[in-house]
Amino acid sequence: MATSGVKAGLDAVAKNIANLTSRVEGALEALSGIEADLTSIPTTYADVIAEVDGFTPTGEFESLAQDELAKLTTEFLALKAKVVAAEAELA
Repeated sequence: MATSGVKAGLDAVAKNIANLTSRVEGALEALSGIEADLTSIPTTYADVIAEVDGFTPTGEFESLAQDELAKLTTEFLALKAKVVAAEAELA
């Protein structure tokens, strides 16, 4: 391979790495926004969470609401942990 071919190949590698670095930076920005959105959920829905937390399960609705909130809490915590871990891996 001629030196010009080697240089062209190295330039292509450098361009590819720069493009991928930019994409990773974009992913980090997106993850940061997702984490902020997740962090706002407890505040945004504080009234509904407090209402359900205050239920005495006297009927089917209250029990179902508490079960659903527990499920959503588990999903929320798992997603938040996944986003934080992804941010740490990409940083």
